Amino acid sequence: LGYCRRMVEFFQPDFLDIGIEVNEIYQVGSDKWRAYAALHRHVYQELKKDHPDLPIFASFTLHGMLNETGRKREAMLTAFGEIMPFNDLAAVSFYPFIRGGTTDIDGCLRWLTDHFDRFKKPYAFVEVGEPAERLRIPSSGQIIDGTPQKQAAFYETLLAFARDHEVRFVISFLYRDYDALWEKIKGSSPEAFMAWRD
Repeated sequence: LGYCRRMVEFFQPDFLDIGIEVNEIYQVGSDKWRAYAALHRHVYQELKKDHPDLPIFASFTLHGMLNETGRKREAMLTAFGEIMPFNDLAAVSFYPFIRGGTTDIDGCLRWLTDHFDRFKKPYAFVEVGEPAERLRIPSSGQIIDGTPQKQAAFYETLLAFARDHEVRFVISFLYRDYDALWEKIKGSSPEAFMAWRD
C-alpha cells in the first residue's frame, strides 16, 4: 500500500495496475492465492479512499486461463472472479503464442466476453504481443511459429474487438523488435525472453 501511494503521488497515473498476471499466483496454491486476494482487496480499498476516480485493477493472463482445462480453468476463473469487485477494469495480458499458441483469436476473445461481461467492467489489454518470426527456443526445442501475417491478423482482430467493445486501452508490450538488445543481454537473460524479440 505504501509503495502504491508513493507511485501514485510521483507519477499521477491515469490508470493503476496493482497486480500483474495475478491468476498465475493461483497455480502456486490456494493459500498463496488467498493471501494475495486479501492484499489486493486491502490495497484497492485504501487507495480508493484517496483516489476514488483512479481506475485500479490487477491483470490476468488470458492465454494462461485458456491453456488450462476443465476444473483447473474453472477454479482459476472462480478465484480471479473473487477479486473482480475490487477491479475497475477487466485487465488482460494476451500472448497467443505462449504454450503452444493459437490462431483462434476470435475464439479467445469470445471466451473472454462470455466469462467477464457479467462483471460489467470495461476491458483493458495491458500487455499483448505476437511474434512476426519463426523461432526455436534452444533448450526446450519449442517452436514459436510466428509470421508477419499471423502478427498482423492478431492485431487486426484485437483492435477490431477494442473498437466494438468498451476497451480503455491496448498496450503492445514491445512496440519494436529488439534484436540488437537481445544480442547484448542474451548471456544474462532467461532464454524465454527471446520469444519477444520480433
